[in-house]
Amino acid sequence: MQLARAFTDEDGSVLVFCSSKRGVRATALALAADRGVPTRGVDADDTELVERLCTSAGMGLHYRDWPFKREAERAFRAREIDVLVATSTVAAGVNLPARAVVVRDVRLGRNRIEVSMVQQMFGRAGRVGAGEREGWAFLLADETERPEWQARLTAGYTVRSRIGDRLPDHLLAEVVQGRVGSMKEAEDWWTDTFAFHQGHDSVEPLHDAALYLAEAGFLRIAPGPQGAEFLEATELGMLTSRFMVDAELAHELSEGVRRVQVPEDPDHAEALLTELLSIQLPELAEAAFSDRARATLRRVLHHQGRAERLGHDQSLPDKDEGLLPGELAHAVLLLVARSPQLFAARGGYVLGIPADSLTGILDESQRYLAWLGAQGELGTVHPWAAVVAADLAERIRWRALGPGRGAGRLLWMCGRMATPQLATRLVPRMWRAARDRGVGAPDWTGTTPPRDSALSPERYQALLKQRATGAAFTSHSGSLRVEAPHGAVICLWDGATTVRYTADGSSARLEHPLADPDDPSTGRRGAAVFTCGDRFTAGWLAAYNGVGAVGES
Repeated sequence: MQLARAFTDEDGSVLVFCSSKRGVRATALALAADRGVPTRGVDADDTELVERLCTSAGMGLHYRDWPFKREAERAFRAREIDVLVATSTVAAGVNLPARAVVVRDVRLGRNRIEVSMVQQMFGRAGRVGAGEREGWAFLLADETERPEWQARLTAGYTVRSRIGDRLPDHLLAEVVQGRVGSMKEAEDWWTDTFAFHQGHDSVEPLHDAALYLAEAGFLRIAPGPQGAEFLEATELGMLTSRFMVDAELAHELSEGVRRVQVPEDPDHAEALLTELLSIQLPELAEAAFSDRARATLRRVLHHQGRAERLGHDQSLPDKDEGLLPGELAHAVLLLVARSPQLFAARGGYVLGIPADSLTGILDESQRYLAWLGAQGELGTVHPWAAVVAADLAERIRWRALGPGRGAGRLLWMCGRMATPQLATRLVPRMWRAARDRGVGAPDWTGTTPPRDSALSPERYQALLKQRATGAAFTSHSGSLRVEAPHGAVICLWDGATTVRYTADGSSARLEHPLADPDDPSTGRRGAAVFTCGDRFTAGWLAAYNGVGAVGES
């Protein structure tokens, strides 16, 4: 506070870097209080109030999903505010010069901040472009750490390539994009990278990455003449690259789905999937929450995401004893699944928690759920997981509409009609129009595009053919009679054992597969039809066929 005051009193500007979003808000409130703004008792998670108080103090805040960051950038450049408190996003990607830079934290989570990052932050001080004639940079460190930091900053740093940290992902992308088609071409690509010349002077890491991708089902390695090896991405590999999910995390998630028993009902299925996500994805397992949010989410977890039960139980302990990593993030996902109306409320809060503070968890979850959901046609995950994941992914993406179970198919159709470029504006309009008419699934018979559709008539007709509309299941003397669109994939299962057929457009009488006698979920049978993006199901999964649909036991 003294440093900020010293420079702003001389008409200078100050950029303060903090290691976390909450640190940004708490520091900004402390600086605002130093400027005479009453902040006693203010919750640092109250986004709108924090913004209002800091603006009145001539200050701004900035981090990735801060809703007012663009306004803060503009005001700081114009010197309408003279203090900006931010995370490293400003250091890495936004040109905002200041007279003084203050790095408040020397650690990011449990790890010590890199010298390269500190020097990037320091580089904002005195940069030409905003009327500053001199620059000062300060790192706030404990007295015992001061000599070490002085030595590290004096010595500088070595730029190191990070490509080796996620080599399977980079190799898969090269293969998918057609730049690498053989092991020889992969070796040529690898030996041209900065990482190779920085100590990875061997092709062994590359071979290990290729072998891992092949074992995970993302890549095919085929023998060629004279010992050559050709590389080809599988359909799952192309899907993984397109969704930009981490190959190793994605494979671990798939393995987690494979290990769990086939669930008995939608509640059990959604609880299983969301729990797997919260354990497997680091952003969820390591998510940080304020004390107030933690207390609320503990109660949400206790009631399995059912907000209507929270008012009946105020006696839960305030401590985190027995709370496992990822459980509070799991509570957030359960809220979307079971109390979606909370996210449709205006005001930017969910049970008193700022909605923007949950964005990272929900966006990361949605990406991996969409990846799982897109595998129904491929058969690379159990059909139950593909159906439930696809529905949850759409409901999380469009959570501001408050969609409930079974909304995924209609939201998918709205998204396709809107096109990616116009989805944000058009999907809410088409969704509300459909629901006002009582439409809960994309199974209408008309061929005229809805008023808000952005597709040409030809593209709309092609989209209609991608639906699973017309699929039907009828039990018949122990077998199942299935009707499905031509080219659709029909899946039947008994427990973990599945069988797949390709529909020829005619009605077919099909048998469930013989289950593994050692499978605890034997007897849990089901059926599903998958097309390019759509699905239609029988049994308890029928609850996902449309809004208000009811599954069968």
